[in-house]
Amino acid sequence: MILWVGVPILIILFIFADSIRRRTLDKLGDRNLIRNAILFLDPMKRRWRRVFLLLGYCFFVLSAMRPQVATKLEKVKREGIDIVFALDVSKSMLAEDMKPNRLSNAKSEIRAFIQHQTDDRLALVVFGGDAFRLCPLTIDYDAFLMFLDSAQPDIMPEPGTDIARALQVSVEAFVDDKPRYKSIILITDGEQTAPGNPISVAKECAKNGIKIFTIGVGTPSGAPVPVKDETGAVIGYKKDEVGAIVTSQLDEATLLEIAEITGGKYFPARPGKEEIGKILTEIEKMGKKEMESFVFSKYDERYYYPLTLAIVFLWLYWVFSDRKSISRG
Repeated sequence: MILWVGVPILIILFIFADSIRRRTLDKLGDRNLIRNAILFLDPMKRRWRRVFLLLGYCFFVLSAMRPQVATKLEKVKREGIDIVFALDVSKSMLAEDMKPNRLSNAKSEIRAFIQHQTDDRLALVVFGGDAFRLCPLTIDYDAFLMFLDSAQPDIMPEPGTDIARALQVSVEAFVDDKPRYKSIILITDGEQTAPGNPISVAKECAKNGIKIFTIGVGTPSGAPVPVKDETGAVIGYKKDEVGAIVTSQLDEATLLEIAEITGGKYFPARPGKEEIGKILTEIEKMGKKEMESFVFSKYDERYYYPLTLAIVFLWLYWVFSDRKSISRG
């Protein structure tokens, strides 16, 4: 929120005011003598006044953000299907044969899908050398997108790419054992570097009525995998055991086979074109099931709590003097 910009501005103004005050007092004579004997200023009290002003402003901004508390949970029914996105976040997804890189293009496909969604429950599984569920099945698309934004290669504890494990974890994300109305959208460059067998897992998915749609990210000619420092700057490229630069290539054959086994389809991601619309068309053909979910339908305002604190701290700033107490007698 733009109002938070006022906090550093206030601090800068305090520093600027102190600088002007010091220069002015130095021109008049001994700075400490003038401040203590003539102006009776207490630096500690002045600091406290500034703390009160900053706190008052911060709580005012919090109040302006209108904090709310959910107070009523309501059960709603809707028709849709359960969809699990299996997103490859291995290092090879940083290859730049698709600008800015493969992972950014993969996330764009998922965001485009959500823009057309209203009723389906979505889950997110991320994988590299291992796989785990980052977001459970939900209709809260804002929460889903928050998890999607956090999906980066550095969250994976194991290097490499294990598509087989990704499909297994995706199957585990479904909350019931009923066939149909389930789909996995696998987005990867298709390079299986772990010992698992994704084709075998795909066959099990087919037996359980789970369709897998695959999106291949990258190009068959491939690109080197960049190595970046803490700031995100490229400092080199991944090399093999003999020191040669590794080229990561799109493995379309595996992705095509996985999709065909389960009755899904394979789509190559292309820069500037969203393949997710074609998958939406295929998913619509699967039919819908009635699903129950709980959503918060009533929210109570709580802005008056920080507003009260803001008033208190601003009042303290107003009445608290930065001058020394002078004893008489």
